[in-house]
Amino acid sequence: MRENKGYRIWKRVLSAIVIAVMVATIANPLPAEAKVKTVKPKAAANVTTTAYAKKVAKKVTVGTTKVYLDDYIALSYSGYLKFVAPKTKTYTFTIYDLKHPVKRGDLMGSMVFMVPYGYKNSQLGTFKVSCKGGYSSRLYVANPKPTGLYYADATQVYYKSRSGGIKLKKGQVIYLGIDLHTFKFTKKRVSCTLKIK
Repeated sequence: MRENKGYRIWKRVLSAIVIAVMVATIANPLPAEAKVKTVKPKAAANVTTTAYAKKVAKKVTVGTTKVYLDDYIALSYSGYLKFVAPKTKTYTFTIYDLKHPVKRGDLMGSMVFMVPYGYKNSQLGTFKVSCKGGYSSRLYVANPKPTGLYYADATQVYYKSRSGGIKLKKGQVIYLGIDLHTFKFTKKRVSCTLKIK
């Protein structure tokens, strides 16, 4: 049976569209879902020397990282992270998704931004980032968000998610100190998520 002319034209148009879509997909594949990395830094017992930070910090990169923290004293969990800027730009650091392995376990704490000095036993210096409420060297986070607390200023308010932005030069090293507290003790690790972009 012979195909009519209109049907043949429609078939050719449809084939051309299918081929165009295939070529476009091969040339520009859909972006894969970003992989979430995992780090488990050693507990940092409030020691803030450059040498100690270099020894215990786990390196993090641009992207999303799940951070698991061990306890250094009862009800307190901490760790150091190290970030090396791959290029000169303003980076945004977001800490969120605090999780306690015990049901209804509350967590609250902060992430502090620190810069190493050249001397081995020198203290890490803190520097401020732009965040909600102004400028601060710490981003305060909690899960759930606490109520009824007195805050000295707007930068010290606890949120479930906090972001801070700062311009870094290519190759610049900074340390991120995360310190979380709870009222429900657990020997298991607590966790939070860090996103750098």
